[in-house]
Amino acid sequence: MDAHQFPEVAAVASAIRGYLRRNPKASDTAAGIQRFWLPPEVGEVGLPVVEAALAQLEADGVVHRLEQVWAPASYLSARASGRTDPH
Repeated sequence: MDAHQFPEVAAVASAIRGYLRRNPKASDTAAGIQRFWLPPEVGEVGLPVVEAALAQLEADGVVHRLEQVWAPASYLSARASGRTDPH
């Protein structure tokens, strides 16, 4: 899924950016982000949409994906992980 082809991916990516602006030290799995970070106006979106938005944000340098052997990958602000956000 590409944010340019699927407007809901772009809307979810925008909501995640906003959440990270308000909560710069936040970190969660894709499922946690789907459940807790998205505002009601985004509506219910499937996990693949959230994952596509996170992949786009990772490519843009906004989030950092943290792989863990014992748990699902989690995502955090690139700033919180010591990487810079170009946006």
